[in-house]
Amino acid sequence: MNQAPESTDRPSPRLHLALHVLASALLLSAGALLGGPFATTFQLAALRDPLLALGLMALLVALLRRRPLVRRLSVGVCVSLLTAFVVVAAVEAAGRLAGFDFRLQAFHLERTPPNWRKPRVPTGTVFFRRRGPLEWTGQVTKRYLETVNRVADSYAAEPVITVRYDRFGFRNEPRPEAWEIAVAGDSFTELGDIPYDRLFTTLLAQRLSVRVLNLGVGNTGPLAHLSYLADYGLSTATRQTVIVFFEGNDLWDLSEEAVAEQRYAQTGTRPHRDLQPQTSFLRALGERLGQPAWEADRRAPVVHAFFAGAEGAVPVTLGIPPPGAAGLPLALQEALADFLGRYAAFGRHHRLDVWLAYMPCKERVLAGRLHFTEAADDGLREWEPTDLPRAIADACQTAGVQFLDLTPALVGHTRTTGELLFNRLHDCHLNARGSEVVSEALARALLGTEALAASPPSP
Repeated sequence: MNQAPESTDRPSPRLHLALHVLASALLLSAGALLGGPFATTFQLAALRDPLLALGLMALLVALLRRRPLVRRLSVGVCVSLLTAFVVVAAVEAAGRLAGFDFRLQAFHLERTPPNWRKPRVPTGTVFFRRRGPLEWTGQVTKRYLETVNRVADSYAAEPVITVRYDRFGFRNEPRPEAWEIAVAGDSFTELGDIPYDRLFTTLLAQRLSVRVLNLGVGNTGPLAHLSYLADYGLSTATRQTVIVFFEGNDLWDLSEEAVAEQRYAQTGTRPHRDLQPQTSFLRALGERLGQPAWEADRRAPVVHAFFAGAEGAVPVTLGIPPPGAAGLPLALQEALADFLGRYAAFGRHHRLDVWLAYMPCKERVLAGRLHFTEAADDGLREWEPTDLPRAIADACQTAGVQFLDLTPALVGHTRTTGELLFNRLHDCHLNARGSEVVSEALARALLGTEALAASPPSP
């Protein structure tokens, strides 16, 4: 009796063996590499054991005789695995050749509100500013919380605003040809979530009938602010300059900037913040898979305390409280004295009236009206207003820089009205009402100076 011929749609034993051995070799090789020299390179070490297990399984299936249906299925799996290897290899090669950024950093950066972006355009010796001109429209704080995977319900009613930056990356609409006052500072001067007409620099210009230039950039320190004044803050009409000193982080920013300047003086090499594209698909995949579990969970902003104000108990997020004068390292004290000395010399050289405006943190202004939650650590619970403003004032007097403490104005208004002058949750900057209070305090201080009285009013 003649034997029926083998079905043509059934994989031959040789093809079955070859595909399984090849798939096994690729899986075992990939697993061995991820457990060895490329584990750190691609950050995919978590896939090592599964790949090794699949490789051994494919080899076992290759050596066992199976029914035709099982054989066809296993061959299909091997073909799929081999195809996936080819596709991944092609994507990896194409990404490297084309310089494609698998992190999509530029895309995500454009979606992020400008005030939450790190300045990247080099300026001065070791400093940075924002790029310009720039325009962005949206709900600033809500959008930022969404980009960092936080619950943004508390800012659902935040108004949509349009923020514009001049050609040098500063918030001026438009940038005047000349100005009587230039104000430099960090994010407390930029105030990127407040409309332009509510900025304290804009309100200051209206109160004094002069032109005011805003040179505020977040994620910067006092030496950068002095550099902004020197490079962008001088005009034929300039009579006064103000550096807004935020007690929350400007001391530490000053320390880092001083170290960067020393390094530049020694090496002649300045730092850069160019976006580094991740052209490796496998590395980008490893970074994604290696993301901590907590980053993948949407969390609500932390409530450190409740502010007892006119609206009742208002939940607030607090920052890191500033130290007292006794807690300042000697190197930081020297850096502060050097900065103020250079600022005073800048004023004398350009015949300017120079000011340092002390911006208090949220904890100092709300002290005595906070009821802490379990989320507040001992550092927040036990902190009391320190003597740092007095120490900065003394340093300014020694250097010859005029000093204005904004604390009394903010504290006084808070106690009188019960209004919260800062953003409530996650963000600790001034809100629009706080910006108005600051403009009033600045106007009172600057109005009586001879330099301002001698300057012509804006047209």
